[in-house]
Amino acid sequence: MGFRNGVEVREKSIRLFFVHNGERCRETLTVAGKPAAPTAANVKYAHRVAAEIRDKIRLGTFVLAEFFPDSPRAASAVPVEEKTFGQWCELWLETKGRLAKRTLSQYTNALAIWKSLLGADSTMAKLTHATVAAKVGSYPWKSSKLLNNYLIPLRGVFALAGRELKTENPMEGIENSKHQAAAPDPLSTAEMERILVDLRERYDPRVHAYFEFAFLTGMRPEELIALRWGDVDWNHGTVRVERARTAGEVKELKTYNARDVDLVARAVAALQSMKPWTFMGGMDAVIFQNPVTNRPWHDERSQRDHYWTPSLRRLGIRRRRAYQTRHTYAANALAAGVNPAYIARQMGHKNAKMLFSVY
Repeated sequence: MGFRNGVEVREKSIRLFFVHNGERCRETLTVAGKPAAPTAANVKYAHRVAAEIRDKIRLGTFVLAEFFPDSPRAASAVPVEEKTFGQWCELWLETKGRLAKRTLSQYTNALAIWKSLLGADSTMAKLTHATVAAKVGSYPWKSSKLLNNYLIPLRGVFALAGRELKTENPMEGIENSKHQAAAPDPLSTAEMERILVDLRERYDPRVHAYFEFAFLTGMRPEELIALRWGDVDWNHGTVRVERARTAGEVKELKTYNARDVDLVARAVAALQSMKPWTFMGGMDAVIFQNPVTNRPWHDERSQRDHYWTPSLRRLGIRRRRAYQTRHTYAANALAAGVNPAYIARQMGHKNAKMLFSVY
């Protein structure tokens, strides 16, 4: 790790710094099309490249694309009619810079596959509907859902290029692959109570508190693990849901609409039981935490793998995703005669249509 003569050695990569046409540039060094690992040989190579860049800039012969062909700066410097498919991919990703890091990473990975299939150096004129459709149809996708997710950024790239080039979109007529969405699979009230008893008897109280609160509020797992003490209104018996945590990253809600969730007495008790561990952290402290790390849950996998699934197995209850706590809340509320519009508001749906169509 370090910085010297325009070369920054990072934990997993090497970056070069230089000034070109009055602009400060920072580019990642690549070897064989991949970020160069910070090995001794690559660091030595980086210093040679940095020296060569400085010489070319001094002589006025430096061309960014020759050294960093995948750089967004290189792509923006190329006339639109000469841009390759790979460069359009990079430009489209730049337009999505405000997305959550995880989503942006997923799009980047998807476009890496499309660059391999369609050719990163291909001109857009060569990527006709027939060419793209053949690649889409012949690739052995692991699932229909994966294909549909990967088509999202591909459509975005061709739509962006089409607007600039005034050409037909080769994605026209390439439809999503049909797949069967998983139906809600709520637990019965008796099953819910058996699970909660098992969790309370076998594990740290923080595990029981987390799942009891999940069952009794219908909150999404990513909302639960982002909940802070400052979100609790003790006077009105509500919690404000306005953020989510996915793979360790805090982001806005999927619906972009904050909501207040009413709490029954058992949900309030679950919050009270968390006070000895996290309440003294202040209003910004996350409420629920992993009892192994004493830190906020990173995502929902640890709860599921280490506590939820083993509990269901012990009790002989058919295996389900831990997300079914949310569906159980909705099913129990409907069975109790609660107004569907109220349930929809509690769960963060725009209206009751979702409840009627799903449950």
